[in-house]
Amino acid sequence: MRKIGILIKKEIMEILRDKKTLIIMVLVPLIMYPLLIIGMTLGMSLIMQSEEEQEHIVGYYLEDKAYLQPIEELYQQEEWDFEISFVGASAENKNTVLDMADVWIGFEERAEGIYITVDYTSANTEAEYTADALEELADRYREELLMANLVREGLSKDFLYPVVFKAVDSATATETVGMSIGGAMGMLLITMIVLGAFYPAVDITTGEKERGTLETLLTLPVTNFQMIMSKYVAVTLFACVTAVVSMISLAGAVAFLLLGMPEESAGGMEQVQLAGYLSSIPMLLVALVTTAMLITALCMCFCIFAKSTKEANNYITPVMLVIMFASMIGMVPSIELNYRFALVPLVNVSLLIKQVFSQQMDIILAGITVLVNMGYSIIVIWILAKMYDSEDILFSDGFRSFRILQKRSDIREGTIPANGDILMCIAVVFLGMIYIGNMVGARNFFASLVVNQLFLLVTPLFVVWYMKSDKKTLFCIEIPKLRYIAGTLITYAGVFCIIMLVSMLMTALFQESTQNMADAFTEIVKQPFIVLVIVVALMPAVGEELLFRGLIFGSLRSRIQVKWAILISALIFGLFHMSLVKFLPTACLGAFLAYIVWRGKSIFLSMMIHFLNNFLSLVAMKYPEESGRILPILAKEMFSVIDICVLAAIGVVCVLAGYIVLNREKRA
Repeated sequence: MRKIGILIKKEIMEILRDKKTLIIMVLVPLIMYPLLIIGMTLGMSLIMQSEEEQEHIVGYYLEDKAYLQPIEELYQQEEWDFEISFVGASAENKNTVLDMADVWIGFEERAEGIYITVDYTSANTEAEYTADALEELADRYREELLMANLVREGLSKDFLYPVVFKAVDSATATETVGMSIGGAMGMLLITMIVLGAFYPAVDITTGEKERGTLETLLTLPVTNFQMIMSKYVAVTLFACVTAVVSMISLAGAVAFLLLGMPEESAGGMEQVQLAGYLSSIPMLLVALVTTAMLITALCMCFCIFAKSTKEANNYITPVMLVIMFASMIGMVPSIELNYRFALVPLVNVSLLIKQVFSQQMDIILAGITVLVNMGYSIIVIWILAKMYDSEDILFSDGFRSFRILQKRSDIREGTIPANGDILMCIAVVFLGMIYIGNMVGARNFFASLVVNQLFLLVTPLFVVWYMKSDKKTLFCIEIPKLRYIAGTLITYAGVFCIIMLVSMLMTALFQESTQNMADAFTEIVKQPFIVLVIVVALMPAVGEELLFRGLIFGSLRSRIQVKWAILISALIFGLFHMSLVKFLPTACLGAFLAYIVWRGKSIFLSMMIHFLNNFLSLVAMKYPEESGRILPILAKEMFSVIDICVLAAIGVVCVLAGYIVLNREKRA
């Protein structure tokens, strides 16, 4: 611990030398929130004042004065935020009134009653406000006429309204205001943590590479773990300082907003009780600290691949965008913190902050959020430690080059795509599926599946062709041996059972998402069976394998250890399906497919299993009753304890048996 303490002191001194970092961590949070709140308050006040001073002109023909008079009288009966002037037009000054009027109102007497038209342009804000006000006045006029007609006929108003609905909002002012601003506060606080961790992480990882001091540190009588922890603790401390400073600044800004705002413009915010937030501050601080731990670990993991601070900035920027997107989930009104979202990193903190501001914090969910983020942090730190143990990662070019951006004539034969090339390939496929696939899917959802699979098939083939890579080596194009085919099938039987158990768990956690997926598949399975086999089973088995087990896994295993290549490609495979329900089962399947490609030295093995897996799922969806009779467990929505034990036992036995077959070398 003494060595770690000395190293932490050294890293802190290194960070403190950079004045820019101190400005970002301390001054920006202290200044940003007050300026933001004061600016918003002053801006709204100026807008309201401008609207009050603004005169809105309504033009009409003089002959319509009799029809307009009741509406004008209703306007005079109460106070409005802005002034409306009614200007009549004659034949002589018609054009003049038309030019100066924001809206034009006309009346026409028909058999069913008075027909009122309002001409305006929605591009003009003043005109839109005036039109809305006239609509409200017309509604009141209609109500008065209805009441007068009822009195004349000797009827009460209950004749028109036999059912009266009244909604009573039991939420307090604190809960209402907190729900409105809580989501935005979560995004702002997480953003500040990112800024607090970003620059120190770049400086003590990539900066030391660039300055040439990392090699010197590795020669010191300390372990890699001690060095990593010292760097990690130092960056986390600065991120936490930023979080605490942000909370103090935010608390002051909110207090100013609630206490300093005039009562007439507070809109109920003056009723918010600040004392109610005090009990939530400790849990909020703990949640922000664990968030800082996770963000710090992520930033350091990505920085380690860069050779310069410029590259590090480029690599962390997408990470920051992902974090920002996750933090913005709290701004969605319909999404609340529950046991499912408590397992999603960063999203859980954003939703927890919204709960805190609305004074509806569930202590159990808050505890789960903290523990989950701590768990994710430990996993990322462990991965970071493994990276520091690998000289291939620590001193390699990392993501430095995007060789695919070079001229094809300048690329040497046999070039293996760099990590940057892989990222670009994934981005192209992802964007193509989102934009082009969704455009096609807007008209025909099934056609979008075909388009997406074509993207998956064509992109890796193009990359390999453009970079002159050895297709046979990169894609592992070899006829598999019978022993590997048998071992793969045996192992898949066990993996299938395990994936079913994992899928059952994810289905129980994310029931709503599961139902949405089931509805989508219901539309898909209406297609002819042979078409479904080609599009749903065969095309993914070829395209996805060429991309994930060919291009991605093949490139990674040439640079890093096979186990890390398997893990990274599996995670990318799971994330690519963009589903919380499917992520874990898909990642498990991806890891198995990558393993058999490596062990069996043939991509045809993974294609075979991928096709078989999709085919079985397709049959179960297309013919649920028939498949349920053949294999009853496929028809069950929930598994009993006996089912779980049987599946687990079969899974373990088959995986072990398959592993033995795959790794049994032929006797001399």
